[in-house]
Amino acid sequence: MSVISIPPSDARRRGGSTSQTATRVLVLLDVLGTPVPVTCDVESAVAVMSSLIRLQKLDFWLRNPDYLADELLTDFENGILRLDQVQPHVVRMLSGNAPQLHTYPMERYIYGAYEFIDDALAVLKLYGQIVHRRSADSGPASRRDYFLLEKGRETIATMRAEIPDLAWYDRQANAIGLIADAAIGATAKRRQYLQAEYAGTAHGDVIPSILERVGERAVALNVMEA
Repeated sequence: MSVISIPPSDARRRGGSTSQTATRVLVLLDVLGTPVPVTCDVESAVAVMSSLIRLQKLDFWLRNPDYLADELLTDFENGILRLDQVQPHVVRMLSGNAPQLHTYPMERYIYGAYEFIDDALAVLKLYGQIVHRRSADSGPASRRDYFLLEKGRETIATMRAEIPDLAWYDRQANAIGLIADAAIGATAKRRQYLQAEYAGTAHGDVIPSILERVGERAVALNVMEA
């Protein structure tokens, strides 16, 4: 299996355009958001994701297929996931030109992979796609919860019908959903820090690709052919 080294352009280091970032946010909220409780007072909310930390960590996996593939291989090797669950995703993420087309590296900051997504969130809020609410006024329980509104779900459904390539990100989000640690921002963050390349990146530097190592691991585990 041949692998591709991907030097990040400035645009990719920023996660692409604001509209690309906004689209990824809609996908994450739609596919991985949880149903809103019956006591929810957010009008027309259809799904919610707790905390910006979780949104950021899931976005890292969404746009870095080599790291996501490695997490699937870890759970497969540990007997948590079956071969038929991980193989289609791993092959899709590591084969051909998929890494070159779909990798958007992130920079490392104090709390791990970080991307300034406020502009994308502001656009989505402006057009009535999402809203966010603070779950507590202050203290350790304070966080912002992000609600997908009916209009946002309609928007992403229309985009899926008009842009077939968007199916890649739906599949990425479904693959993320196989990882139990993705359910909570803190556990997703801890999981990502177990990657030596991730943890060892200096603050402000781009988290490097692990494509070659993960490809070799997939072959060694008989998940992919050499």
